[in-house]
Amino acid sequence: MNAPTAPTARTAPVSHHRHPRLPLRPHPSASWGVPAVLAVLYGGWVMFVTHNQGSTIPTAAVFGVVSAAVVGALCYALGRMTPGLMPEIRAVLYGTVLGCALGFLHSVSGGSVYRSAGIGLGAGLVMVGMSFYVFHVRAEHPRA
Repeated sequence: MNAPTAPTARTAPVSHHRHPRLPLRPHPSASWGVPAVLAVLYGGWVMFVTHNQGSTIPTAAVFGVVSAAVVGALCYALGRMTPGLMPEIRAVLYGTVLGCALGFLHSVSGGSVYRSAGIGLGAGLVMVGMSFYVFHVRAEHPRA
């Protein structure tokens, strides 16, 4: 039968390591590529919404290009400036940019000022919380 037997070798101590950390190094073109893609998507969205609200195509195109340039410049500046900052400040900056961008989009679509501000504030606060969590989870903690 299955009689209990004495172990023949010692078992290895259990390691309480959460998960392995991989060095995530983005490609150098990501510093300008990601903001460029975000700018094109945002500018196209603004142009689409502006044209659907009754604006002419040239006016909507100018509005979309200007919005794309602003969002692209802000995203590029955030990507270059924030890696050396504290995670709390980085999270607030990312939340501010997202909140302003979404609030502006809602304003362009014909929403009231209060509703646009509320949507921007809500989205910004959610982004602050999510980015704060991500920045702290990915932070390198020294082992004791």
